[in-house]
Amino acid sequence: MKKILLITLAAASLLLINVTPSSAWGLIGHSTIAQVAQDHLTPKAAKALDEYLGGLKLATIASDADVYRGEWTVDLGFIPTNPDDARVSFVKNFDFTTPLNISPWTHSITVDLNNDFKCYPTDNLDGAYINNAAYYIDNLSRELKENAENMDPFERYKAIAIIVHLMGDMHCPMHIVYLPDNTVKGHYFVTLNGKQHDMHVVWDARIFTAYYPWGFKDMAYLVDTATPKQIKEITEGTVYDYATCSARDSWPVVDAYKDGDVLPSSYATDIRPVLFSQLRNGGYRLAAIFNEIFK
Repeated sequence: MKKILLITLAAASLLLINVTPSSAWGLIGHSTIAQVAQDHLTPKAAKALDEYLGGLKLATIASDADVYRGEWTVDLGFIPTNPDDARVSFVKNFDFTTPLNISPWTHSITVDLNNDFKCYPTDNLDGAYINNAAYYIDNLSRELKENAENMDPFERYKAIAIIVHLMGDMHCPMHIVYLPDNTVKGHYFVTLNGKQHDMHVVWDARIFTAYYPWGFKDMAYLVDTATPKQIKEITEGTVYDYATCSARDSWPVVDAYKDGDVLPSSYATDIRPVLFSQLRNGGYRLAAIFNEIFK
């Protein structure tokens, strides 16, 4: 029955996801990162995930945290220090005291631009909430490592799904906040191929549908090019080190354009090195996290 429940939830997510607002990487990007991770799991981690997910692959659940965003995650949060007026209208309508309602788990990370892109190991910076997906990945990873066997099946599936999704978000250049200037380059408008687009949407979907019109397995094949030695270097450190590296590697494309700019016709080619490396690095690091949890 538990296995049927997990499969039903995942199947429902595939149906719902088409009506979910786009988020970092979109469907193909998140599934690409998940597939790269799947290909680099140790036998022990692969076996554990197969058991806990009822045979589902990581790519199947890669966007579940977007599908159930209103119940699992939200980009505003840190209750109760954030004043109600600072929350968008749909968030105000939720009762934050109920267990299965909105959780203050963000889909972004926050780093210090003046301190070598350091990612903070918290979501509370001197009493103020900061976006920090890395912090929640760290907490969920600890919970799974310590108690996966005894967790409620749904809560365990949710924890795994959130880790998969937030690791993808953490490696999207448009999901990084750079302090102290609070630079968020995700939501502004640029012109691409004669049409105006939200830059966030450009990275979510346009660069995939317009320039790489393949499935996620094809994308995983294209980006998974690192040698074992390189993978070892990429996966060294903690999840906070991963976030710092992601922010540092993303900064050149984040800082390159501003609101109202016209992107060159060569934009997809220009950003391809960062696009591909972020997708593959996210996959390698996601695998490393699960390999550590289930070792």
